[in-house]
Amino acid sequence: MEQNFELNKQAFGVFLAQLRREKGWTQKDLAEKLYVSDKAVSKWERGLSVPDVSLLLPLAELLGVSVTELLEGRRLEEAAIPADEVEVLVKKALTLPTEPAEVKQERVKKYLPTYLACNVLGAVEALMVWNLGWMEEKMQMLLWMSCGFGFLFGAYFFFTEEVLPGYYDENRINYVTQGIFRMNIPGVYFNNRNWPVILRWGRIWTVVTAVAMPLLLALGTWAGKMVGKELCLMIWLVYLVSMAFAIIVPARKYEFGAPKKK
Repeated sequence: MEQNFELNKQAFGVFLAQLRREKGWTQKDLAEKLYVSDKAVSKWERGLSVPDVSLLLPLAELLGVSVTELLEGRRLEEAAIPADEVEVLVKKALTLPTEPAEVKQERVKKYLPTYLACNVLGAVEALMVWNLGWMEEKMQMLLWMSCGFGFLFGAYFFFTEEVLPGYYDENRINYVTQGIFRMNIPGVYFNNRNWPVILRWGRIWTVVTAVAMPLLLALGTWAGKMVGKELCLMIWLVYLVSMAFAIIVPARKYEFGAPKKK
């Protein structure tokens, strides 16, 4: 049975507030010791967000508890913890968000207009192509799939976290898991040198293909009738290859940082 590794933010916040009061500190006092804002501490205690992974150890030391107790949101007896419970706690730590909520909100504010504009325009084009009968019925599934891919993968490229946890820079990891999305490409390793570039290329891919695919599929249907071949299938194959290209090329090119200019 799959276990849930989601951190209980409410329990974490209540326990944090309790420990802080036991020390006789205000939220501002704790914030100054961690070099963060008192607003951040307030959000932690209200269960609205959690600290960055890098802050867990100093936070636990300041409050006189173990990182394990901090993640559990309660004091634990000194008896040894079973190995499976330790694994759950480690996974909780590794899945903590690495970006403050404010950064995520700013990213949504920045990219939402572009994301909506290109995908809505693509959907309007698809409706026009479908309504005018510019595509054969058996090929219309490709039309709607391209729209769905634009919304789905576009949401990932535009709104996923732009900073990976530090252990990605210390190890060669070929997958990224954020929420319901998981990207796993054998032979391609992700880190904070290539991840921002991958997302940038992915956004460009989303904008271009969302707008272009309905018209290209319609053109492929018309040209296919002229030459007697199913060109729409070829266009769809190029579409899929282009998505892989937008991920693999920057991932490999920038794995060790920006290439040096000759």
